Amino acid sequence: MVIDNNHLVTRYYDLQAENAAGFAAVNAYINKQLESLYNDLKTTFSDTVVFQLEDAMAAGEAGGLNLDPAEEEIAVTNYVLKTIDGLGLWIQPEQESDPNTIVAKLNFGNRSRYY
Repeated sequence: MVIDNNHLVTRYYDLQAENAAGFAAVNAYINKQLESLYNDLKTTFSDTVVFQLEDAMAAGEAGGLNLDPAEEEIAVTNYVLKTIDGLGLWIQPEQESDPNTIVAKLNFGNRSRYY
């Protein structure tokens, strides 16, 4: 049997779908952080949004995410990264961030997404 990356990713997303309520809560946390940046941009030249993984995992747990702590950290981290990457934000390398923190910045080099 040959298993390629598409099969593996499909299984990953199937697991994510089984925990949809928890990930919806994580998504609400992401949107809250982005809304804060959006509001800051009304009056200041902000370009950074910070996601605390502990806060994202707590939101997921409040939404019903019930996983082993190590598994939860992997799942929530991947979900946050996938979501903010899909929005076109530039993700600061992990080595340049505090542990358990994801830092994203406005991506001024991605002009195709600007209106």
